[in-house]
Amino acid sequence: MDGQALKNAFQETQQHLLKLLNDLSAIRALADINLHHTSEPGLLHDAMRTLMENSDIERCSIFILNDNTLQCVGGMGWSDILPPEPESYTGPAAHSFNIGEGIAGLAAKTGQLQHCRNSRREPQFAHPLDRAAIGSLISVPLCANKIMLGVLNVSHSRPHSFNTSHERLLLLFCTVLAQMLSNLRYGHHMEQEVRERTSELEGALEEMAHLKHRYQELSMIDELTGIHNRRYFFPEATASLANALRYRQPFSLMMIDLDRFKNVNDSYGHDTGDKVLRVAAALLKGQTREGDVIARFGGEEFIMVLPNTDRRGATQLAERILESLRTVAFNSGDTSIHVTACIGISSLNGTESPDQKDLLEQLLREADRALYFGKNSGRDQVRNYGDVATA
Repeated sequence: MDGQALKNAFQETQQHLLKLLNDLSAIRALADINLHHTSEPGLLHDAMRTLMENSDIERCSIFILNDNTLQCVGGMGWSDILPPEPESYTGPAAHSFNIGEGIAGLAAKTGQLQHCRNSRREPQFAHPLDRAAIGSLISVPLCANKIMLGVLNVSHSRPHSFNTSHERLLLLFCTVLAQMLSNLRYGHHMEQEVRERTSELEGALEEMAHLKHRYQELSMIDELTGIHNRRYFFPEATASLANALRYRQPFSLMMIDLDRFKNVNDSYGHDTGDKVLRVAAALLKGQTREGDVIARFGGEEFIMVLPNTDRRGATQLAERILESLRTVAFNSGDTSIHVTACIGISSLNGTESPDQKDLLEQLLREADRALYFGKNSGRDQVRNYGDVATA
């Protein structure tokens, strides 16, 4: 095996280990919920929060089976995991499914995980929310001791956002959650059975303790680009936004997505694609000031929080970023590659109410909408949500 192949294999192994650590952390955090000091709604709320904090889904909800009807008892999205106070949790409007109805109903009927990869094209998709709001959906049955208890739904606004690793995590997560729910209902004397079911997980965590310590810093750092990841982004962005609201200062959020990045990987290989991501991240980091927050948000997507920056200042910065990116040439053999990007911006003018709820989630949606407006308008451009909203 040559040196490059060995390096690639090592990097792939690291990524798998980090993903496994995150998955095990989700299961461990779920198993650590104290059933002696919680109610059924409290268990379900803590379980959803644990899943949101350790995965890249946008929203989850839980349906409990009652008289052959799946009744929604709680839901959670980005905004619900941002504030530290549990009082901030707000469930969705009540709705239900019959057994066999939609993806959730099919999961309850068959006892099998159901994966709706593109809800906008699959006729079996059924959900009370606007179809356009959900792109991908996984429904996993909550079944313990051959008794169907309910269904866990996880969703993302973009189609094809989930893969087999998400399915494996959710299957294990729901197995543990269903057993805990069953134990809670039938009494705390069942705690010993929960501990026995998680003993194998405890052993695996002990074996990987040294790896967890080694990659403790990497849990907040994207290994490929060296900048922060989305786990770091949410608490930092929340604090920055709270400070801006408190002192009535302008605030901007910027989403950057490289244009046609899949074509770079397909045409020139992943090594070239990785180089493009590293250079783009370094370029973005070089444009930040003290107090700005920058993170890799997805595959080729980055996000920046700009405190004390109004729409005009954010736009000027975005234009400088695009111009800098246009001047960079990436060499792949005898070929010179140029990469462009689209940037979506959402801004506050400093007059917003400090107690306004779900504001960060709103800014994320607005910046994402502005970004994809730019994608659909020809790419290599900056778009402000204010312009997009009136277009």
